[in-house]
Amino acid sequence: MIAFAAAATPSFFQVLARQAQEAFWAYPHVFMAFMSVGLAALLISAFWVLLGAGKATSATHQALRAQALKRQKDHRAMVLVANIDGGANLREQLMAAIETSFGAFAFSAPVQVEPFPVKLKIASTRAHPERIRRIGVQAADVLERSAGDVIVWGRRGVGDKVELKFVAAPTYGRLPETHTLEFRLRRGRIEAGVEEAIAYACARRARPILNRPQDYKPEKLQPIVEALDKLVQDPPETLSDEAQLEILGDYASGALSLGERGGGTHWLEKALGARRQYLEQVDRALDPGAWGAAQQEIGRALAALGEREGARDKLEEAVAVLKLSLDALRAADALQGVEVGTRALARAEQTLAQRRRIGLRWPA
Repeated sequence: MIAFAAAATPSFFQVLARQAQEAFWAYPHVFMAFMSVGLAALLISAFWVLLGAGKATSATHQALRAQALKRQKDHRAMVLVANIDGGANLREQLMAAIETSFGAFAFSAPVQVEPFPVKLKIASTRAHPERIRRIGVQAADVLERSAGDVIVWGRRGVGDKVELKFVAAPTYGRLPETHTLEFRLRRGRIEAGVEEAIAYACARRARPILNRPQDYKPEKLQPIVEALDKLVQDPPETLSDEAQLEILGDYASGALSLGERGGGTHWLEKALGARRQYLEQVDRALDPGAWGAAQQEIGRALAALGEREGARDKLEEAVAVLKLSLDALRAADALQGVEVGTRALARAEQTLAQRRRIGLRWPA
């Protein structure tokens, strides 16, 4: 059988070649079409084979990198910086900014900033929520495998506009949230104020201090609020309005916490001014929760000032503002905000009633 196959092979190829020649001369267009389809199929197959091999290599590289970082994990916060579209130099600047300024917003805590070989997609803030969720889940998976706290990625677009995305390791049972920070480079560099804003965005996700400032002692909280004060008083021109608004809101909350817990009245004044400035950029119809929370903090600041200064007008204004804030917070189902506002309102009304009952004279 083998001898027969060996003897028949040359004649088979001779016949096939002769038939191919006859087909070409008889039907040249059909012959070339079949040849083109065959060549295209071969090229497509090669492309997918190479693509699969590349993905396998990339996945292996990511897995090894994640294992190495997990073994290195210690008490420090770990910030991973993924691929930044638009140049490696921007990635280096980003890592340096986080390393330099992270501690100013996290009780001087050390930070470990590491590059990570993954390219995550950039979804617009107006993209479909499901697409944003899928990208966030992918980012959270990287954090879980590497024991990281925050991952940052982004791109450099037209006109030196930079869009960064942040995802923190989600707590148990919660979906990852993707946050955006936008700014513009100046002469290809990240300017000083923006560096602090980036570091704060990382620290805010890794160590969410100003989400609950009342949980921290005033002497530990004050350096962070003072660092934010510099960003509020001299905001970087190249930083987006949305990023500045987030900083302004956190600064107001921190200043209010310091003022309510025995700090100078200047902190209450700063909180009052910051929240009023914040409200100029927030629409109640679009975001009733944020609007109500800002009004609540204005009411609390007014109540604290009225109580310390014996200012009846501020206490009365505080009562009116707190009632207004409760309406908005109830509409937004912000139960925790409603609870805090209710306590503040009760205290302000009680202070007014006590002063009326004992007949204290109000300062002129």
